[in-house]
Amino acid sequence: MTDQGLFATSNFALNILLARWLTAQEYGAFGVAFAIFLFIATLYQAMLLEPMLVFGPGKYKDRLSEYSGALLYGHLGIAALGSLALLLSSLGFALWGSKALSTVMLSLALTQPLILLLWFMRRACHARFKPHLAASGGGWYMALMLVGAYILYRTDRLSAPSALGVMAISSLVVSLWLAVRLDLKVPPLRGGKLVRQFFGGHWSYGRWSVANQVLNWIPTNAYYLLLPLWAGLATGASFKALMNLVMPMLQSIWALSILLLPIFVRARDKGPAELESKVRLVLMLFVLGSILYWVLLGSFHDPLVSWLYGNRYTENVELLWILGLAPVFVAVKLVVGHSLRALERPDRLFVAYLASAIVALALGALLIHFWGIAGAATGVLISQMVTAALVVILYRRSRLCREDPRGV
Repeated sequence: MTDQGLFATSNFALNILLARWLTAQEYGAFGVAFAIFLFIATLYQAMLLEPMLVFGPGKYKDRLSEYSGALLYGHLGIAALGSLALLLSSLGFALWGSKALSTVMLSLALTQPLILLLWFMRRACHARFKPHLAASGGGWYMALMLVGAYILYRTDRLSAPSALGVMAISSLVVSLWLAVRLDLKVPPLRGGKLVRQFFGGHWSYGRWSVANQVLNWIPTNAYYLLLPLWAGLATGASFKALMNLVMPMLQSIWALSILLLPIFVRARDKGPAELESKVRLVLMLFVLGSILYWVLLGSFHDPLVSWLYGNRYTENVELLWILGLAPVFVAVKLVVGHSLRALERPDRLFVAYLASAIVALALGALLIHFWGIAGAATGVLISQMVTAALVVILYRRSRLCREDPRGV
């Protein structure tokens, strides 16, 4: 929790500072680039990080150092493909005539392998049951990144590309420190049996996770891409500035929800009533916390936005009443979604995520076309509501089928 909190706080602080210090056009370009980075990171997590947390403490628990080293080949491969896609995107934006987007995409192509490397090293710490190392790395990352951003600002060199550079350099320094502390051993690529096992095992596990992860990325992040197409990068910057204030609650829900799966599995083994009791209790706590955050965010949106952004991005602050409600439905989605995983029905999550993605892309694009940033905020809320409702319905059906195997 400390590791996740430090990492999330670092990115939150950087986004606030960039929104204050960059022009709206530059910050809008940064928002588009970061949304695309999160898409690549979603694939990276599904194919590399999530399986590592399954296989590391289990299948390879006696060879964790060598196993973690072997995974570096996977990191290099996925990061290289991501960089190639970003380079092509940079070329496409250049041909389209958007120099700002082309430049930031080029910068992201060069920096994302180093940024993702820190993601890898943090998960490697957890796979080795050394979360204190990941938390220490998070503290060092926060210090290096914020100091670097401040130096760039004071020397008038701060921009979206230079901010990505600071993130990359900070990630590299902390990653090297963690690699030494973990004593990683990289096996030879040729003739390495463990490397071949890695490719087979991770592909078999990760290919089923990719679809759900990608579909789950769409409902929020797609708007960072759609909004600038209709309303320009400055409007996209305003939307991201508002979403920055919602992200702390979203990230808190996500971080806490990681702890739920083993709890729900144990409750499932004790019987349907025990699982139902646990789900209701956790759901009540998550939803009440999200509602409290929504009320506070909506009640103090004017002074909060003015203070954080230096009286910038204040023209749409009332939309925080809409965006701030999204974490309530995200809480339902994640809590009940983990109960479906505990019932061994992740396939049903695909249905919910697919419907949400369709709503986000179809209805969201229509709302943005007519209402601009207000349409984007409404689209975010509606897509999360649809996902939450479907997940609850599918959980009920799965629970009833488990209680009565003859049920459909």
